Amino acid sequence: MLEKLIEIDPSKECLEFLYDRILDINYRGIQISQHNRYTYEQVVGMLSIMYDLVGTNKMVIRTTDLKKRPHNTYDELTYAKYTTLVNEKYGKGTQDSIRKNLFVDFHRMGLIYRYSLDGKHLNPYARKTAKSVSLTPLALDLINSEISDFDRYLLFTRALDNLLKGLATDFFDILAELDYLTIDEYTFFISFLRQPLNGKYTSMEEVIKYVNQYRSLSKFQKDAVVRVVKEYCNPDNFAGDKTNKRDFHNWRNESQQVFMILNMTAYYQYNSSRERLEFMVSPNNVFKTKDDVTKLKRSINEKHIYFKKHKMQKELGFELHHIVPLLWARNVTEFFLLDKWENMLYLDGKKHAIITQSGNRHVKLSFNDMDNNIILRDSSNDAIKLLSGTNVLYNFELKQILSDTNKDILESFK
Repeated sequence: MLEKLIEIDPSKECLEFLYDRILDINYRGIQISQHNRYTYEQVVGMLSIMYDLVGTNKMVIRTTDLKKRPHNTYDELTYAKYTTLVNEKYGKGTQDSIRKNLFVDFHRMGLIYRYSLDGKHLNPYARKTAKSVSLTPLALDLINSEISDFDRYLLFTRALDNLLKGLATDFFDILAELDYLTIDEYTFFISFLRQPLNGKYTSMEEVIKYVNQYRSLSKFQKDAVVRVVKEYCNPDNFAGDKTNKRDFHNWRNESQQVFMILNMTAYYQYNSSRERLEFMVSPNNVFKTKDDVTKLKRSINEKHIYFKKHKMQKELGFELHHIVPLLWARNVTEFFLLDKWENMLYLDGKKHAIITQSGNRHVKLSFNDMDNNIILRDSSNDAIKLLSGTNVLYNFELKQILSDTNKDILESFK
């Protein structure tokens, strides 16, 4: 049945890619929270309620479902009060759903810490029981009454980028190249960005190429693609557990959730009348006019300058990476401060995926003069090592320029 995909237009690589992708065990690609629904106001409000109850201290949460243990222990009474206040204000959330769903998202957004039974920090993606939670510095900044609503919105956007594993940052490049993106284009191609397939990582350049090829198909052909994929990706067609099944409904729901989250950021909006995601243009936003968006095309030129300055050609499997992410920009001026070749590195796909999926938080640059390797650190001093020639390609003569630029940028964003 799936062979019909390639038959729609055998000349299109995008259809061969989609065929291979669907057969891969990781066919859904980038996966995030699928079932949680919340707004910017609700997230800020829920964090504020927690601060009012416990400040920067830990809040003990229940570790057992209500149906198994209906009553709270003494230590859990504050959490019970918290969930009651949240429910009264927003009409959502139970003691079980908040700790098992919303708190998991908040942790992945960098807004709370979750702690194990023995009080140790949990990994945001670890499937382990959490005994308590506390607010992070990002959460405290977000609920700070002294900052402007716009700055608060930008902080929330950074939190969403953490949840999306750097995808909100990637969309700068995606929309600068493509102008807009539909749900189907994201589902079929962009959602596999930097995912492994047939022994290599799928690059930004590749997924953008596939989208452009897909757009060259006629409406009849596109409808045929959707129909074939939908018919094949029916769970009833497969035996065994979930890893053996393909589910178009869940796969597309994941894409809709990503668009919903991106629509909550300060940079993007979902155009419901045209059913596509675009840059947000508003007098009160980062991009105030359409001309500001047009200027984003400069990003493509800066990439060309990088290769010229570093005296190199493009290499298969490598991608340009902004050391300090574009998502830090609060206006167009700051956007172009960040979007220059001196704030870029040419990384292999696997290491680039690690950095972006860590929320692009490793922004402090340093060099090892003995072997020309590079270290990127985050605010907690967690380090990612880039091996010269293997993980990163750059001109050693430009170390000082790259280092000085990084220091200047970080200083300007304090």
